[in-house]
Amino acid sequence: MVLNIFPRREKAAAETAPEPEPTLPEPSIEALDGVKKTARRGTRGGRGRRKPAGELTEVSSEAADTTEAAEPEAPKPKAPAARRTRTPKPEAAAAAAEEVPVPVEAPRRTTSRRSEPAAPAAPADLAALIKVVEAQGKQIESLVRAQEELVRRGPSSPVAAMARVGIFVDAANVELAIDRLRTRVDWRKVLNLVSEGRTVVRAIAYSPVHDDPGVSIETQRFAEPFLGKGYKVVTKPLKRFADGTIKANVDIEMACDIIEMLDRLDVVCLASGDGDFQRLVEVIQAKGVRVEIIAVGSSTAVNLRNAADQFTDIQGIIQKIKA
Repeated sequence: MVLNIFPRREKAAAETAPEPEPTLPEPSIEALDGVKKTARRGTRGGRGRRKPAGELTEVSSEAADTTEAAEPEAPKPKAPAARRTRTPKPEAAAAAAEEVPVPVEAPRRTTSRRSEPAAPAAPADLAALIKVVEAQGKQIESLVRAQEELVRRGPSSPVAAMARVGIFVDAANVELAIDRLRTRVDWRKVLNLVSEGRTVVRAIAYSPVHDDPGVSIETQRFAEPFLGKGYKVVTKPLKRFADGTIKANVDIEMACDIIEMLDRLDVVCLASGDGDFQRLVEVIQAKGVRVEIIAVGSSTAVNLRNAADQFTDIQGIIQKIKA
């Protein structure tokens, strides 16, 4: 009897039709009792196809007979097979994805802090804030009223701060009136009194002098009281007429200088009692400049006193300006 020592080859998977596997009926328990179930791993890593129960039984019995008849051979060392990586089926991957919990990524902290909404203010804080706003509103109203009052009064007001003043003195007229009072006046004190709280733009004393140019001005009767007292002295030589009279009228010089300086003055202080200056006073006032007269009351023309915005009698302040 010839023994077949070579096991039968299992039918190649290629010989099977590539048609979809037919559904076979489940074999009974009795038919599967003595059958050794073998599974072949497929190319995709899945389970091998099951063969019919009859074929499995025949193959198993033939393998057993061949093993008994064959002589045992020494096992040959096999090279370690390369580890295969299983590629999970799409259905299995989807199921695994559903089962494995996905870790939730914690929110990243940013370097810049977002501005948090401010907490609502307490009623006490709101009341204090309202009081502060009301106080500020009252201060603003008072400042607006003060500004409107200054605008209403105008720059020529007697109480306007740092008003520009010019002092013009008819030296012969006022000195002769003071001589009748038998006293002397310190014109430095007069200048300080008139310019108190104001800015002096110009202080000029108009004085007649002797017609002899050899006579020094320090010896002149009407020029000497104003020298070194903060005044500019403007002189005019005396005129002698045939009848022996002497005259030195400085009205024209005073009027011309005052008119030329009106655009730089807020107040004109005129030291004279001559009624001829009435028209000059009216012209100055028409330009929006205030006119103040300072002179001896008993020697001042009534029309000049009435035309001025303010009249100061030297007799009333003689104790303040006495030399």
